Amino acid sequence: MAERQESILVVDDEQTIRSFLKQVLIGEGYHCDEAGNVEEALEKLKRDAIDLVLLDIKMPGRSGLELLPEIRASFPDTAVVMATAMNDSSVAVQCMKQGAYDYLAKPFSLDDVVLSVERALRRRRLELENRAYQQHLEELVSEKTKELREALDRIKLASLDTIYRLARAAEYRDADTGAHIERIGRFSAAIARQLNLENSEVENMLYAAPMHDVGKIAVPDRILLKSSSLDSDEWEIMRRHTTIGAEILHGSDAEFIRLAEVIALTHHEKWDGSGYPRGLTGSQIPLAGRIVAIADVFDALTSARPYKEPFSVTASLDIVRKERGVHFDPDVIDAFFAVQDEILAIRDEYRDEEESRLRRMVAELQHAH
Repeated sequence: MAERQESILVVDDEQTIRSFLKQVLIGEGYHCDEAGNVEEALEKLKRDAIDLVLLDIKMPGRSGLELLPEIRASFPDTAVVMATAMNDSSVAVQCMKQGAYDYLAKPFSLDDVVLSVERALRRRRLELENRAYQQHLEELVSEKTKELREALDRIKLASLDTIYRLARAAEYRDADTGAHIERIGRFSAAIARQLNLENSEVENMLYAAPMHDVGKIAVPDRILLKSSSLDSDEWEIMRRHTTIGAEILHGSDAEFIRLAEVIALTHHEKWDGSGYPRGLTGSQIPLAGRIVAIADVFDALTSARPYKEPFSVTASLDIVRKERGVHFDPDVIDAFFAVQDEILAIRDEYRDEEESRLRRMVAELQHAH
């Protein structure tokens, strides 16, 4: 008989029965051990890897019925076949409900024992194989999910990079840099997060806010680069960058592009109704526009422009604070100051290192024309 490798523990208080069953099972090629009571059985279960327990129900002290649920709880990979002299169907049902794989009534034949053990071990193998297969599937799903998430992250990063580059191209003549574009997105996302927007909404703000001034691509150089105050006609043309930007972005299926359309149109509206292009007031202004308004103004105050030198951070913070309830939504201003440290950290991280060089290039081009 070829060795089967599985290990069986025979638990019975009668030595004669244990020896008999052990001899039969060893003859069938199993590794076999024995125990005379529940305590001895538990010691061997804890010490050795047991594949199946052939367990007598009625024994002095703790019974097999008491040991069965403990085996199922502590050694779930161990199959159990119950054996008893009580030919009682209700006891059999109770054993099966508690997790026994089979039930043998004494006196039992050798064939019955061997067949019952084979069935129980076959079922155990199938359950272990199924569990291993399920675990393998879960690992594959987890791995593929991770790969998809990483691929999506790469796509998002590539999309964000493209957005920054296109937005920067639209504002390039205005001497704005890629750092400015990134700051607006990250300022807006920080404020949105403080306002308890959903993670998806915060991410959309990060993507959409950099496109706030995309309409400037249609503003002539003589106006966009003018170092002195604009006259009324020039100012009217400049104000059109909001509606032009919205028109450029209109009609997209992408949620963040639709949000960018709203931002482009409304980020120059003011809480008190004195903004443009529509003169909206208060909550008539979409929240995204209200958020980008403060992000854009703070960044403009602290940055050099063709018509001005940068204000200090302290002076800029004082200016925006005074505009609470006038230019800016009070709740958005409060959120801005709640994340002030994060805002300043973003400003430090994304500095306009190219700003001076770009401004010189723009000035040279302007002079050349």
